[in-house]
Amino acid sequence: MTPHTLTGIENALRASWAADTCSPDDLERAGWSADNPAWGHCDITALVVHDLLGGELVVGEVHLAGEPQGFHWWNRLPGGFEVDLTREQFRVGQTVTAGRTVQRPAGRTRRRWEEYELLRDRVAARLPDLLPEPSVDEAGRAAPGTSEPDRRPVATGGPGGPDPRTIDAREPERRAFDAGGHRLSYLDFGGPGRPLLALHGHFCEGRTFTALAAALAPDWRVIALDQRGHGRSDRTPGYDRDGYVRDAAALLEHLGLDGVVVLGHSLGGVNAYQLAARHPHLVRALVIEDVGAVVADDLSFCLSWPRRAPTRAALVEALGDSVRYLADAIREHPDGWGLAFEPQDMVTSHGQVRGDHWDDWLASDCPTLLVHGTHSDVLGAEQAAAMTAHRKHTRLVSLPTGHTVHDTAPADFATAVREFLARLP
Repeated sequence: MTPHTLTGIENALRASWAADTCSPDDLERAGWSADNPAWGHCDITALVVHDLLGGELVVGEVHLAGEPQGFHWWNRLPGGFEVDLTREQFRVGQTVTAGRTVQRPAGRTRRRWEEYELLRDRVAARLPDLLPEPSVDEAGRAAPGTSEPDRRPVATGGPGGPDPRTIDAREPERRAFDAGGHRLSYLDFGGPGRPLLALHGHFCEGRTFTALAAALAPDWRVIALDQRGHGRSDRTPGYDRDGYVRDAAALLEHLGLDGVVVLGHSLGGVNAYQLAARHPHLVRALVIEDVGAVVADDLSFCLSWPRRAPTRAALVEALGDSVRYLADAIREHPDGWGLAFEPQDMVTSHGQVRGDHWDDWLASDCPTLLVHGTHSDVLGAEQAAAMTAHRKHTRLVSLPTGHTVHDTAPADFATAVREFLARLP
């Protein structure tokens, strides 16, 4: 093994910090720049240092002008020597209280997992024999003969760093597979429960179901796909109906699952009931969120959204009111800030969704919950009632929301879904 110096380790970390590994809270507050590269990196940096050198995690409170600003993280090495590689980020008079040690959690946390993994991978590339890449298969599991990678991030929770009270919130497993020429990414929220496949709508991605997964655990294991052209999954040449259905079926085949509950919102709802129509053995029950058997709305408005902006703040400002349902899709790209999808792909995809799908809606008779937002501009009350009346074993629940019921009224939505699932044989 090549010997490394502490200076070399520090330089590898400094070279790996970037806007895409900065805490989102700190990005909103002050942005990230190469002039202050440590900004927003204390939590995941402390974890990587712990990976490299062991010891303990240390946390202190951050104050500015006597007001609490959050938490700051650093390391205590096995010999008792403390190392803080990110304290330099505080440049406007912040103070940090004396630290206390916090045990590193045995598992993944809800937030900052992806940024931690990205930072760790960058450092590993610079220090390949000191911090080797874990040996994992493409599904994210330890390869045969190796142990499961011990990567356990801390959740972020406010200015200066994460709140230690949230340290044990669990993060889903991010995995991927080849779906016949394109790579699909998905989140597996894990647990001992029965599997539930969740399919998001246009503009969204699998993590939109994070709150629902928590509400249904431990009875249900939610598996949330980033559908083609969304989130971390590949763009594809086409966005036809058959392609989306093949993707969902391919994921279930990849996982060795059949007879699962499939939940879908909007685009994902049509994909879900078409999956049940074409592959009935794969679907035990359906939860369809605010989409009809006839789809007639239009998404061309998204073509006016900026493709790139120089900063996250500039992109948020340019998106205007639309940002309320695009927060998960904001990304930093090599040429600036933009969305995780191409708006033209969304228009092309929705062009294939628009139309009459009554035959597919009526082709299956598995137990189904139809959730309707009474203020929705996508599914009207009349069509929701007709869908319920004409299809066997279908129950309608209406909630006083718009189109994104699971996001606008997460507790009520989860209650409706949980009650429906409890009735399944």
